[in-house]
Amino acid sequence: MKKKILLILRKVDFHVNKNKRPHFTWINDCKADYEFDYWGQGISSITLLSLKNKIDSFKPDYIYMTLRKKYHLKNSGGKYWLPDLTNIKVPKIFVEVDNCYYDVNDPWYKQFDVLMCREPSWNGWDNIPLFRWSVPECAFPTKKMERKDGIYFIGKVKGPAYAERQKLHLLLGHKIKFIQRFWSGYWEYIQKASALLCPTESFYGDFIPAKLFEFLASGSAVITNCDFNQAGIPELEQYAIKYNSFRSLKRRLHLDFTPYYDSAIPLMRNHTHRVRYKEIFG
Repeated sequence: MKKKILLILRKVDFHVNKNKRPHFTWINDCKADYEFDYWGQGISSITLLSLKNKIDSFKPDYIYMTLRKKYHLKNSGGKYWLPDLTNIKVPKIFVEVDNCYYDVNDPWYKQFDVLMCREPSWNGWDNIPLFRWSVPECAFPTKKMERKDGIYFIGKVKGPAYAERQKLHLLLGHKIKFIQRFWSGYWEYIQKASALLCPTESFYGDFIPAKLFEFLASGSAVITNCDFNQAGIPELEQYAIKYNSFRSLKRRLHLDFTPYYDSAIPLMRNHTHRVRYKEIFG
């Protein structure tokens, strides 16, 4: 019998877009392993009584939540639409993504039975278990790819948080294709690149992006300054091209990328959504 997972989230989070690939679309791959139901803003009444009624009818084995900012009421000054879950007896698992904004000792987290994080930096989170990123089955190429389409940077460049990206664009825009728009063919697109540039993605410091996992699964070469130990995948560092400065990055752009093609795929099979979520749900 499949274990039952109750996800507490907003109805809007069902919509698949560029920002929600790793946060909620894992559910599609894991339907073969678990039975899911949903409760939250836009889905049902958001009273504690409504939640208890959902629990009584669905009888979940676990409650799962992620992305704390999703539970804020809009324009409320930090108030939550989520009722206090402290007295809910179902095991409650919360995975924090934006721990740069929240202190691990914030009393809000006390309502959960299991607390994990995607990024073990800042505000005491290095003592919290790491829940590593994972990739969907569609991340892996299904046919032999020539991968001769150049070096890509995929992501936003403009904005106050992206000073390093803007510098990359200014210095290396003539050598790297900067793609700032996403589309439904994202997976096929990254699979045809000669190489994918994956720098740390936050001006807060050394931050491991989900794209590091997605790029490694694509079979294209990956150029990065990410810390593989911090990402929880030290065994995969040898399959990426590392740099530690703009000068070293410029040198890496002239390498022969072909030895890296498809090299990480066998190990990345250990980091699919179905493998990852068994770590917390069994």
